Amino acid sequence: MTIRRKLILLYSGLLAVIIIAFGLMTFAVIRSTWIESVDRDLTETAVQIKNNSRSYPILEFGSTARIRVELPQLDIFRASGVLVQAWSFKPDGQPEFGAASDNLGDYRQPLDPVGIGAQTPFYQNVRINNTELRVLTWPIRVVGQDRLFGNIQVAASLETVNQATQQLSLFMLGGGALAILGSLVLGWWLANQTLKPIEAITEAADNISTAKDLATRIPWNGPMDERGRLISVFNRMMDRLEHIFGVQQRLVADVSHELRTPLTAIRGNLDLAKRYGMDSTSMEAIESEVERMARLTNDLLTLARADFGGLTLEMHELDLDTVLSDVYREARVLAKDRRLTVKLEQIEPLRINGNSDRLKQLLFNLISNAIKFTHDDGSITLALRREGCEALLQVADTGIGIAPGDLERIFDRFYQTDESRARAHESDGAGLGLSIAKWIAEAHGGRITVTSEQGKGTTFSVWLPILEQPTAPRFEELSYSSMALQKLGLVRRKRVASSEPETLAES
Repeated sequence: MTIRRKLILLYSGLLAVIIIAFGLMTFAVIRSTWIESVDRDLTETAVQIKNNSRSYPILEFGSTARIRVELPQLDIFRASGVLVQAWSFKPDGQPEFGAASDNLGDYRQPLDPVGIGAQTPFYQNVRINNTELRVLTWPIRVVGQDRLFGNIQVAASLETVNQATQQLSLFMLGGGALAILGSLVLGWWLANQTLKPIEAITEAADNISTAKDLATRIPWNGPMDERGRLISVFNRMMDRLEHIFGVQQRLVADVSHELRTPLTAIRGNLDLAKRYGMDSTSMEAIESEVERMARLTNDLLTLARADFGGLTLEMHELDLDTVLSDVYREARVLAKDRRLTVKLEQIEPLRINGNSDRLKQLLFNLISNAIKFTHDDGSITLALRREGCEALLQVADTGIGIAPGDLERIFDRFYQTDESRARAHESDGAGLGLSIAKWIAEAHGGRITVTSEQGKGTTFSVWLPILEQPTAPRFEELSYSSMALQKLGLVRRKRVASSEPETLAES
């Protein structure tokens, strides 16, 4: 059974139950009210007969005095349609007919045989000559005596009440049927309105599966209720799927492209080796391409494990200034074959919770990127300082810069800018270094951003949460950072004024 049919049956069934329950309750209340009205009339008649009756003793010679009860003229109740009978009891307890109203004619049977002899007022519905009557049996007692003298039975026809209740029941049945029919129509309309977004999502999903169109979105102009949120979540999911599918397509294309170049070079060198024998040049070229493929494979493995949660970092407390000092020393070695100046502009003692190996990998990726795209006689500057509750690591260069259109995608995997920038050196990577740097920063609870101006340089900024703020050393004491700077061949200049920034220079 479909959801639409279930909703329609649910709406209609619930409304039918409510209508039936309300109808039965209304019918019972109205009929009870009408019966109470009849009972009040019968009670007033019986009380009136009792109040207008009188009793007196009859003296007989040689016997006990008998009590005689005189009733009012019973025919006066004929106009109100009330039937009246009077019954007395013989000494042996048998009922004896006493009098009746003229509208009973020759009928001499008790209106309610069950009620004869009742000690208290007793109501009963009886049927006489196919007519339903409401009968009240009222006891008659003589003042000063305990025994029951007789009964007055007053009755009224229930035909008017029965006809009225029959018409009411027909009206309620007709109205209930119309209401249930209307509930079916209303349920069908509500089900369509409720399920329309689901049908749109189903149709969109079917179009995606058949036409492979991930750009399909569902428009929604209604309120942000359950349906609006469902459509919003579906559209966001499609945005993510489209992005992931696009990244996957680019990944496959870029991996194929990156592997094709070294494989072509290796195959070319092997062909030359088959013809002329292996020489040192061919061997070096093959080794270079194999190393490049190994780096590509390792980078892809790192990112894949990071994506699926298979790569975890062992975090521990470390001094970030120590990490930067080690990276600075090795960065000067990396740039020894180029006419580049590597400077440590500012360093503050900051402690974080992190992984030193991964942080060094992040910084080396940024420094390698700066070395590749900075012309000779340029400079690369490293800095570490506190920004609020975060440590700010910066790697700035005076290189060729990055175009504004490339800044948004610079951290995408395999993304590289124009060929002149991407292939400036034979040792260039495959465009995964910045993606790995971004993952490392985010794994440490931080973030990485880039600012650049073409022809003037690029600055990469890494923010990392500070674990604790160490106590600032006094100037006359030798701090750990000062010791690290001395090992690197740097000395700290004295402050001229409290407002001047702290600078470092080579000794």
